[in-house]
Amino acid sequence: MKYFDEKGNIRNGLLDREAEEKAKSFVHPRDRNSNPLTSAQLRRFYNEFKGLEKKVAAKGFDATLPLIKMVKSKAAYSANPKNPKIPRAFKDFLSENIDAINQKRDFEAFMLFFEAVVGFCYGQGMKNN
Repeated sequence: MKYFDEKGNIRNGLLDREAEEKAKSFVHPRDRNSNPLTSAQLRRFYNEFKGLEKKVAAKGFDATLPLIKMVKSKAAYSANPKNPKIPRAFKDFLSENIDAINQKRDFEAFMLFFEAVVGFCYGQGMKNN
């Protein structure tokens, strides 16, 4: 995942078109064997990242990076094929983005992207549960 263009700005389309496409794939999965992402699960992971954002501000990015990376294991657990709580597409989204976070500015860009995805999920008719 690339967050920035060649000038170091957040890529054009990341916070609108790409975020909307991701949200659509979570709320209306193409795979008929996949359940839609629930608002409870979306909030669970988004709130986790908001908490990590506070830790970055308090303790610094380098001290918090291992906790950011650990969210991949939580997503993998939640996407367990025998009893999935989240769709595989959402787990893949989290994993791909977590892998791309290596600097504080990557984390900040991801948080904006995730915020846009959350907004578009509700705009796609995600039900509150």
